[in-house]
Amino acid sequence: NGNVDFCLVNLRIIDNMGVGEGRISGQIETEYGDDVEGVMTELMSDNPAYPAYNMTNPSGEYAFENTPFSNDYVLSGQKNDDILNGVSTLDLLLIQRHVLGQEILDSPYKMIAADINNDKQVSSLDLIELRKLILGIHTEFPNNKSWKIIDASDALNIINPWNYTEKIDVSNFQDDIENANFIGVKIGDVNGSATASLQAEKEELASIIRFDFKNEVISEGEIIELELINNAEALFGFQFTLSLENFELIEVIGESVSDENFAVFGERMTMSYHSNTEISDRPVVFVLEAKTDGKLSDLLDINSEITKAEAYVGKDLEVTGIDLSENNVETDFSLYQNNPNPFNIETTIGFVLPEDGPVSLTLFDITGKTLKSYNFSGTIGYNELVINKKDLATNGMIYYTLESSGNVATKHMIVIE
Repeated sequence: NGNVDFCLVNLRIIDNMGVGEGRISGQIETEYGDDVEGVMTELMSDNPAYPAYNMTNPSGEYAFENTPFSNDYVLSGQKNDDILNGVSTLDLLLIQRHVLGQEILDSPYKMIAADINNDKQVSSLDLIELRKLILGIHTEFPNNKSWKIIDASDALNIINPWNYTEKIDVSNFQDDIENANFIGVKIGDVNGSATASLQAEKEELASIIRFDFKNEVISEGEIIELELINNAEALFGFQFTLSLENFELIEVIGESVSDENFAVFGERMTMSYHSNTEISDRPVVFVLEAKTDGKLSDLLDINSEITKAEAYVGKDLEVTGIDLSENNVETDFSLYQNNPNPFNIETTIGFVLPEDGPVSLTLFDITGKTLKSYNFSGTIGYNELVINKKDLATNGMIYYTLESSGNVATKHMIVIE
């Protein structure tokens, strides 16, 4: 009959598998605002599809997409690479000043970084553990990990920094979360020098200090005392690797230097030394036995092979590089043994003069017959002269005499086929 009618109907659709999906995301930074790359974040749930993982990008960001609503979740992060990142003797110095009450660490995150043994306090025990890492004795923290990833919403302070959590709880997830943020703390790095991402620019050391040493010609089996002379103003600490390829280490001597300050690994020795007061100009002496003949400056090598070579100078503890410098202002007249000896092609004779002046070097055989004479001008300090076998026309034992400014010295050498 053409009659029509209508009514309003409310239709409610229910998803029995849950109520949709959302996104949980956040960022991980250091306390200095540096983005922390390479943190493996984990999202845990009772849902059998979990845990899920996501690595932070160069901006320190992570995200878990398509996360089902109405579940409980736990967020956390792990980063345990490059244990030495940002760790040096400077951190030892700053931690010790804190322990002694001289200069308190001024943030809860620095105190967490200083808690090397993970016992929720900063003490001399942390210094011992960190020094072992710097020297290469340890390759990981025995009771800790490289980074702690801490809930950024934790209200921490320097009075009690230990009430931190390394997770974020999400209860009954119902809506997108975009600020599940963490603070990354590099353990052992209390001065904030750690590189948090691959994109971060590494700072080059702006200056170098030099340790002077007395250069000389040494012979195999000779025991020498290598004294490093500090010429920097207000030196508070240093660390380096010393090559022992040409030496056998017998002893290390110095102010407050103990076995805890160095370690030996075959042909390498590492050293870490610091003081709360200015270090003297002669901080350390290495007693060494030479394994070969040669000029000391050619045999010595300080490098960063295991422990990075650097020093900490001035009231602001500027980080500098380290180099060796020959200190040849030796005033005692000396004639050294030629090197190599015996020789069949050429050999070098080293000597020290107390002043500039004329020099005479004469070589003669066992009968006293002169084989070769050299007359030249020498300079104060260390000098050397190369002798060629072809100029001698003989084999066997010969003698050489050095004369200069009224000083005379004689030694012998052996020429072979």
